[in-house]
Amino acid sequence: MTMHEELKERLVKVGNDYSGKEFWDIVNHIKEHRIKDDVLLEQLSGIRQKRFEEKYNFSFNVHIGNFLWLFMTVAAIVLVIWMNTDIIFYAGALVLMTTLHPLSHYVTGRLLGIGFTHYYLNGPAKVEPTLKIDYSSYLKASGSKRAVMHVSGVIGTVLAPLVVAVIAMSMNAGEVAFNLVIFFLLLVVFELLTSMKTGDLMRAKREYGYR
Repeated sequence: MTMHEELKERLVKVGNDYSGKEFWDIVNHIKEHRIKDDVLLEQLSGIRQKRFEEKYNFSFNVHIGNFLWLFMTVAAIVLVIWMNTDIIFYAGALVLMTTLHPLSHYVTGRLLGIGFTHYYLNGPAKVEPTLKIDYSSYLKASGSKRAVMHVSGVIGTVLAPLVVAVIAMSMNAGEVAFNLVIFFLLLVVFELLTSMKTGDLMRAKREYGYR
């Protein structure tokens, strides 16, 4: 029996009687050996999709989600420029932090050959727009590409205050721009302290190890 056949048999057993430990052991084996077998990866992706559907009742089309986040991004920038008030500058930065995160993941992922199937709500408060990864394409990508995709979301988040700071500076709102730059620096520290433990930076570090 070849290694691929053995893995397929193990996946059949996991599909019939799910074991998280066994499933992720197979995933790690695939990553370590850089297995690109389409049938095997689709089989694994199907199991993961089934588990996702059992856990999350609400999800929506990835293109609808992208349109919504892009619309909110443009609307926030337009509103910031049009209203030109301190509170709107700060609110705009918060909106961009929310929208640029998934959009950065999506654009970077697609450029690197990683696909996405849905959006769903996740995060600590279960309201953060989160992309559901097409796991077959994810595992076909190299570890370094997977790592870059994960890091891109963090970059999108932390750059949001700087985007608004540039707008504020161009509109002679120097104090607001300064505050947003300080917020950016604090956000970088926050991401380094938290995301390295449970978030995208942790995932990026993990996947980079499979490069």
